[in-house]
Amino acid sequence: MSDILGIHYEPNVITTIGLIIAVVFLGSKLFQRVGIPQVVGFIVIGVLLGSSGFNLVPQELAEELTFISEIALGLIGFDMGSHLLMGELRQLGHSIIFILLFEALGTFLLVTAGIYLITHDWITALIFGALSSATAPAATIDVLAEYDAKGPLTTSMIAVVGLDDALALLLFSIVACSAETMFSHSATPSFVQIIGLPLVEIGGSVALGIILGLALNSILHRMKKYHDAMAISIGFVLLCVGLAQALGSSLILATMVMGSVVVNRHSEHSKHIRYTIEQAGPVIYVLFFALVGARFRIDLLPTMGLLGIAYVLLRSIGKFTGAWTGAIVGSAVPAVRNNLGLGLLSQAGVAVGLAISASCRFAEHGEVGERLGQTIINVITATTFIVQIIGPIGVKYAIGRAGEIGKARLTEEAWASEGAPQ
Repeated sequence: MSDILGIHYEPNVITTIGLIIAVVFLGSKLFQRVGIPQVVGFIVIGVLLGSSGFNLVPQELAEELTFISEIALGLIGFDMGSHLLMGELRQLGHSIIFILLFEALGTFLLVTAGIYLITHDWITALIFGALSSATAPAATIDVLAEYDAKGPLTTSMIAVVGLDDALALLLFSIVACSAETMFSHSATPSFVQIIGLPLVEIGGSVALGIILGLALNSILHRMKKYHDAMAISIGFVLLCVGLAQALGSSLILATMVMGSVVVNRHSEHSKHIRYTIEQAGPVIYVLFFALVGARFRIDLLPTMGLLGIAYVLLRSIGKFTGAWTGAIVGSAVPAVRNNLGLGLLSQAGVAVGLAISASCRFAEHGEVGERLGQTIINVITATTFIVQIIGPIGVKYAIGRAGEIGKARLTEEAWASEGAPQ
């Protein structure tokens, strides 16, 4: 509830959605005019509309609209998968695997070591190290789409940001189980507790994506019009998101696998997915990133202190140098080797979700656990705001240096010359 110019205003969901779409979309154009990716505008204006600004989108109302974020992440995962053509990935070779391992594990080790030197506490250091390995795909994909990027760097970036959240989940599970053992001085956790559960979650996501991808592929063969294909595609994305949540799987990973299965079974379906994302994506993405901004609490920024500053710097160094080293070991092309690390700085949903999970788990271990949980949430929330602003700018700079801006537009023009969508 807010007072605007002396007028009592009681927000409701429909009014809020309309306000966000209109104000945030128009405001983001100002950012584009000065060369800043529109996603940064979405987030910043979202902050101004949220509880840290004019409170036109109160925290409680932003939480009510969580389902929009889930739909957006589903579409983003589906879009990511549609870019992962096996032929292109084979051309990049094993460099993707080396980059993924070096950037995720390298960041984990660097952040863990740095935080330990500050706190002299292995539990705190290991938790922040595990959280640092996660990367936010949403902002990255939005920037790649905005600038019509295409090429080896773009493909590598999509593959890495899509897969490293699965690796981050595995690292977090190992660290969290170990930390709980240290807290309670209990017996060493079993293999199933440490490795089995995250592997089941990851495996379940992959299996769900494959099953739904094969089913969607079969149906799309019978779709003659692009609008029909769009309707069934969106239906399958929502179905995949809902089932992933019900099964405790990763909705990003499940929808990404589904999209990849569809395009690799029949490459012509990439046109259907592209049309679906272009038609349905923009409004959902505006809402998603604006709500990300509205939920940020600027007042938490001072609470991050030296720990937060060290976390941002060490994570950024780890991501860049890890990706660079992995690209050298994997013999990646110069465009990938010299630029990929700049596109891995964003961090949001997965890290925040894992931070909340850690806080809940550690709260059961008394005052020390509660204090650690609160520290984790404060630092991750505050630093997320910073890297979500820096990250998209890094992506734009990277694809610009690699000369991949506008390359996708050439493909779309060739597609359009074949005939407009029906």
